[in-house]
Amino acid sequence: MTTTSRKISDETKRTRPNGYIWMAAQQFFNAAEHLWNADDIGLDHYVGPLIVNYAFSCELSLKASEGLVKSSKVTPEGLLMAVNTESAVRGHDLYTIFTKLKPETQNAIEIGFLESTEIQLVPLLKECSKYFEQGRYSFEQIGGSYSLSGVRTLAKGLLDSVMGLR
Repeated sequence: MTTTSRKISDETKRTRPNGYIWMAAQQFFNAAEHLWNADDIGLDHYVGPLIVNYAFSCELSLKASEGLVKSSKVTPEGLLMAVNTESAVRGHDLYTIFTKLKPETQNAIEIGFLESTEIQLVPLLKECSKYFEQGRYSFEQIGGSYSLSGVRTLAKGLLDSVMGLR
């Protein structure tokens, strides 16, 4: 292995923000925003889709903060031949995903979230932690309530703070 290919191979193992996952997070947020801002509908008729889309946007934003790049082959010139990108963390529970991130990533997200929203991240993250699963499988729940404005703020703040990661 040449120095160049070793350097690139080592580079592919690092975690970095993943733009593909972030763009998906933004699309789910945009879909929810379309409903939120529509003048001709009642939000009470779309609570499930709003909760699920905002919460999934949150999940994907967190997952985008630490993306992995895997490559099986590097050319003799040191170029990646095929790349597979994915998140470094798994699951749907927002608070658990957050705690699985590297401490420096957590800290950067918390700072960016506070700057973006003027709200502390962790309490809101805990409140909305299971919204995706609960909203997606609402028929399996007995009672319960959601903070639509809370999960909306969380989704927008996470999109902004993860976009600010370097």
